[in-house]
Amino acid sequence: MGICSSLTLRNKYDPFLKKIVTCYEKWIMFDNRMRSLQWVGKNESPKNFPKLMNSNKKLLLTIWLKCDGIIYHKFLNPGEIMIADQYCKELEEMNQKLSVLKPALVKRRGPILLHDNAIPHVSKITVQKLNELGYEILLYPPYSPNFSLTDCHLFKELELHLLRKKIL
Repeated sequence: MGICSSLTLRNKYDPFLKKIVTCYEKWIMFDNRMRSLQWVGKNESPKNFPKLMNSNKKLLLTIWLKCDGIIYHKFLNPGEIMIADQYCKELEEMNQKLSVLKPALVKRRGPILLHDNAIPHVSKITVQKLNELGYEILLYPPYSPNFSLTDCHLFKELELHLLRKKIL
């Protein structure tokens, strides 16, 4: 409760909400099942249900955004995970895109990065990179009961879209 009060008071005297940049990560699983459409009665089960072949392929999608839209996104290679070095590279790439989209924010006021305390986000090299780029760090409370807006909206739509696609 104290964090909310202090941030509300801060925003009253120094509006900062439009300076917030955040990153969301989403694993996208490869689904290699072939689905067929068939009519099934009320108490019937489908004649054949496609089995998932033994494929543990997945991609990590990272999306960097502000309140007014997406700044940058990237798919990591299949099976690749986010480590501190990769996170720093993405910070650099996102900062370059943000410099083009919102030059005043990057040059004068300094963006505020809202992220959780995952190891790549709080590593020593990440903190050094954020200091070098001039970002203020605003940590997302761990185990917060709040849902991420991207989980409710953006990623939900992405999952529905991918269900209709076959990824090879």
